[in-house]
Amino acid sequence: MKKSINYIIILCCVTLFIACSKDFIVKDIKNETVAIIAPADNLKTPNNAITFWWEELDGAEKYNLQIVKPDFNSVQQLLVDTNVIGNKFNYTFTPGTYQWRIKATNAGGSTSYTTRTLVIDTTSNLNLVSVSLIAPGSMAVTANNNITFTWNTLAAVDYYELKLTNTVTSSVTTISNIIGTSYAYSFTTASGTQENYSWQVKAYNSFSQTQNDPVRFFRIDRKAPFLASIVSPNTYSLTIRDTTYLTWNRNITSTDIAYDIISISSDSTFASVLGTQNVATSSPIRINTIYSYSNTPTQVWWRVSSVDSVGNISSPNQSKRLYLY
Repeated sequence: MKKSINYIIILCCVTLFIACSKDFIVKDIKNETVAIIAPADNLKTPNNAITFWWEELDGAEKYNLQIVKPDFNSVQQLLVDTNVIGNKFNYTFTPGTYQWRIKATNAGGSTSYTTRTLVIDTTSNLNLVSVSLIAPGSMAVTANNNITFTWNTLAAVDYYELKLTNTVTSSVTTISNIIGTSYAYSFTTASGTQENYSWQVKAYNSFSQTQNDPVRFFRIDRKAPFLASIVSPNTYSLTIRDTTYLTWNRNITSTDIAYDIISISSDSTFASVLGTQNVATSSPIRINTIYSYSNTPTQVWWRVSSVDSVGNISSPNQSKRLYLY
């Protein structure tokens, strides 16, 4: 009976070991290849917006995709070297000859690269191409009313047209006859407000224009964070040591705060600032990391301002007077 129980225990342990081992086995893909669906090898096309598409390989964790100009034997420019999760990648080209290659990887190794050639044909028919936008980037946020829009050049273009849309009011501003691939525009977003926009660029020549031009969105944010609140010391004219911690709370409705500015001054108007400290989180900070007691009882004021990710600064909260000793 005891031998039977021992046998059962050993059998269970072996089964458990085999089951667990499966979780740690990485499939060997070194002799596999990535099957490309599109674009076809040596494709010559006037369409400059290309979707790279391949079959997902069993055991692959990600795919390394590289694109060069003109080929890997004589690289003039490395355009893309990225790891992709999934089986598609989009890229917009300028006319020219390119090579691209892809391999699958996992924790155990990788396949060999599969290499293909692609030719983006110079064409005067703009219906088949689109303008590739550069800056501002997708969902960009800025506090600056002066923005320079830039995009990639296209062949056989007479001029470009920039379209700006306020996505809240739906008002549209169109600037035509732009020669070149950039345009500086001044907005009128008032201090203390924010506005959301989209932008796109269309190219024209004498008989055609681009279609399905991409749209990007951005926000001009000139609205400062809300005031922080002083927690302690919060008693006016309190006598304390310079090792005392200053504590405050950020306003919970201001989610975009990059840091707080803690200031100590010898006067209530903060005309004579003794020290400041930028703090990334609203964590308590000792007074003597900003200003140290100098063996003479000193009267000081302290206050807090908050700064968001694009540099908008809140008004400081009401300062508190302290006596350091």
